[in-house]
Amino acid sequence: MSNASTFSDARVPTEAELRARSNLGRQLWRFVVLNFKMIVMVTKGHH
Repeated sequence: MSNASTFSDARVPTEAELRARSNLGRQLWRFVVLNFKMIVMVTKGHH
């Protein structure tokens, strides 16, 4: 299987998805949420 056939089946992002990906505020918010989830996971792991 070549890369060309794999990539041709890939979904193309919509305009809204591209705007959301380039929005710095949204990126910052997602970063904060991800870090919070990691903190919760680490604290639950330490009994």
